[in-house]
Amino acid sequence: MGKHGSNSKIKMRNVKFTLLILLTVLIFHGCSKEEEKPAIDLTLLTDEYLGEPFPFESAEVFLDGLVTEKYSIQNIAFSRDGNEFYFTRTTLDNDSSTIFVSLLKDEYWTSPKPVSISTQYNETDPFITYDNQKMFFVSDRPIRSSEEFYFDYNIWYAERIGDTWGEPVYISEINSEEDEYSPTISENGTIYFSSARNDSEGYWDIYQAEFIDGKFVTPRKSLYPINTHYRDWDPQISQDEMKMLFVSDRPGGFGGGDIYLSTKDDDGLWGEPINLSNKINTNDYEYFPRISNDSNFLFFTRLLTNEENYYQDKALDTRDPFEYIYLPEAGRAVVYWVIADSLINVKF
Repeated sequence: MGKHGSNSKIKMRNVKFTLLILLTVLIFHGCSKEEEKPAIDLTLLTDEYLGEPFPFESAEVFLDGLVTEKYSIQNIAFSRDGNEFYFTRTTLDNDSSTIFVSLLKDEYWTSPKPVSISTQYNETDPFITYDNQKMFFVSDRPIRSSEEFYFDYNIWYAERIGDTWGEPVYISEINSEEDEYSPTISENGTIYFSSARNDSEGYWDIYQAEFIDGKFVTPRKSLYPINTHYRDWDPQISQDEMKMLFVSDRPGGFGGGDIYLSTKDDDGLWGEPINLSNKINTNDYEYFPRISNDSNFLFFTRLLTNEENYYQDKALDTRDPFEYIYLPEAGRAVVYWVIADSLINVKF
C-alpha cells in the first residue's frame, strides 16, 4: 500500500497507465465495429486503487476500461485491507446485475469473477463492514414469506470464511415487501439503507436500525432534513455516525439526482444538507457515494442519460397516486472518483 504524497510513485503509475493505454490501443486496433470492445485486463494492474492516476484537480473516471458496449459498472467497494475490489456489473437496460471481485495477489490484481454469493438472480450494492468480516448486499432472489414468494430487492449479508463468503442470510427485521437498497453500516452496527416501503414520503426514504442483542431493531426513518417529500436514497454513514452522504432529487440541485452531505450538531441532530456542488453533480444522475477506507477519496456513480445511453423507466409517484415519476434505473453507469480534500468537510 503506497503513500499518496509520493511524486515518484505517481510518475511510475502514469508510465504504467500510458503503457497500458498503448497496449489497449494496439489490441483494439484490429477489431471491427461489429466486435464488442473487450474489458480492460486488470491482471496488468498493480498497487492500491489498481494503479489509477490520482484525480488531483477534478472528478475523473475510475477504470473506464471496465465499461463496454454491453455493460456498465457501478456501486464499488474495497475490502478494509484494500486487497479486494468489488463492483456491480449491469446491462444497459438494468435487467441483469452481478457483483464481481478482483483480488490483489503477488502485487497484481486478478481477473474479475462473480463473488461466491452470486445466483441467477440480481445482486448489487456491496458493503464491507469495518471489521472486514461481513459483506452486506442487495438481491432480488426469492424469499418465502407467508407461503408466498416475493421477488423485490432485499438486503442480505454473508460472513467471511477464509478466502470466500458463507451462505447469505436474509435480514427479516429490516426488509419489507417493497424494495430495499444501499446498506451502509456504522462501526457500532447501526444499518442505514433506502427503501420505497409504504410509509416513505417521497417514493424513496432513508431508514436506520440499531443492532441490539444480536439483531436489528425495527427500522425507523432518518429525521428531517435527511428525508423530505422528494426522493432521498443511497446513504453512506460515517464510522461514528456523525456524517452522512446521500442522494436526493430535492429542489435546488443540478440534475435528476445530486449527492449531498449532512453533519450532526452537538445535540445529535442532522444539519441542513449541503449539495456537493458542480464539482460532483451534473444534469445527469449522480448516486451511490462512497468514501474510501483511508478517507482520501470520494467514489460515486454517474448515470449517463443522453439519448444514446438512456433507457427510461417509471413508477407511481407516492406523492400523487395518479402521477408517474421517472426513475434513474437504466443507462450507461460510470464510476468517478475525486480527492476528498477538494470538497468541504466530506472526509470521514
